[in-house]
Amino acid sequence: MMQYLKAQEILVRPYLQPGNASQLNEEQKVLIWQTDSIPGTFVVSYRMKGEPENSAKTATAKVSNVKLHLLNKTTFLYRSSLTDLMFDTSYQYDITLNGKSIANASFDTRTKKPHTRFAVLGDFGAGSPQQSLIAKQIAKNLPQFVLTTGDNVYPDGLERDYRNNLFPYYLDPDSIGGKGSPLMNTIPFYMVLGNHDVRSDNLDSLPDGLAYFYYSDLPLNAPITTRTISADGRSGVTKAFKKNTKPRFPRIANFSFDYGNVHFSCLDANYYVNPLDPQLTQWLKDDIGTSKADWKIVTFHQPGFNSSRAHYNEQIMRLLSPLMEQLGVDLVLAGHVHNYQRTVPLKFDPERNKAGDEYVVSPEGKVNGKFQLDMEFDGDKNTSPKGIVYIITGAGGGQLYNWGETGKPELWKHEPAENWAPFTTKFIADIFSFTFIETNGKLLTLQQIDMNGNVLDSIKITK
Repeated sequence: MMQYLKAQEILVRPYLQPGNASQLNEEQKVLIWQTDSIPGTFVVSYRMKGEPENSAKTATAKVSNVKLHLLNKTTFLYRSSLTDLMFDTSYQYDITLNGKSIANASFDTRTKKPHTRFAVLGDFGAGSPQQSLIAKQIAKNLPQFVLTTGDNVYPDGLERDYRNNLFPYYLDPDSIGGKGSPLMNTIPFYMVLGNHDVRSDNLDSLPDGLAYFYYSDLPLNAPITTRTISADGRSGVTKAFKKNTKPRFPRIANFSFDYGNVHFSCLDANYYVNPLDPQLTQWLKDDIGTSKADWKIVTFHQPGFNSSRAHYNEQIMRLLSPLMEQLGVDLVLAGHVHNYQRTVPLKFDPERNKAGDEYVVSPEGKVNGKFQLDMEFDGDKNTSPKGIVYIITGAGGGQLYNWGETGKPELWKHEPAENWAPFTTKFIADIFSFTFIETNGKLLTLQQIDMNGNVLDSIKITK
């Protein structure tokens, strides 16, 4: 849906991002929108919800833009930071151009209370009818924010992919007859990198690639590791990309944030990373280890524990299991495999070399080790897990994987015993779905909800 004002075309409607706000000591939001090649003088104002428009408490935010010249077309990408926000407060914003409103909506700031409600989905930006239904179901559950497990857009993470396969579904003002629901203009999406999001790292062949770094605005609190995403191509192309994505590229490949009584650590798990990079592991120790949140959740794209046939050998993130156990992580959320899987609570000790000073990873990416499985936890009567619960939530809109394995444990088995144990307790691959999590003090409730609103799985975890 396009708007035309003074011959200017709004290509992407204004939407919210978290900005560089991680801990619960400072709050902000960032508004982002995109227009065609005709620049405009926009005015962004915001105030507490309920305050009159001309109130003395109305603030005006600075607006900046970058000029993108991609695929022989010029557009402007605008940003405006709403700062000095109070926690647990409703605000409303208004964006005007030449005195006329082009967007207005309300949003809630992060809470400091021990209650959260958020949706999680992955592998979703495919432009599919199922993606549309998922967007509508997410809206019905009224989340405070959305957390993604990667592969935010298909096929290549391009600027055009976002404009075709993501924004029309989560910025659609027609939540009844349209493609999706107006989610992103009122709640932030915290997105992590998947493999499809970085497939466009060669900017010579795909000059509008790595658009995650154009369209995301996330906390800048993680170190830049030695092995991280790179932008390849002629110096002029990469120079323009880095200028237009500064300071986000490659900084927001990893980040963390607090919301209510939950601490989230969001990691890049793509092929080029080293999960045991000393900078990364030290940051995790400092970041998660010092958190006083009731709940600690880690999110990345490629799962370490997966019983599906698809992507089974990609197990490098298993190497972080001992550290996450040590730091008291409760849940790990992943995508990449286009279905839903839940493990029993587990602990894992990766195999070491003969000298005992390094973990062993096979050439194809497998990580053997010793499993400890908590088979007594059922999430109903026994809600106190001994170990980490690993979730794969990758059924958000992309084509489903291994649907014939649903509910058939005999098909989940892999060899040898050092590489796979019967850790999967729920496997649903025949319908599209997303995860919905609520925390209430020392109680966490997780539901898997399908595109029709049916609850496929539900557990409670208590402390």
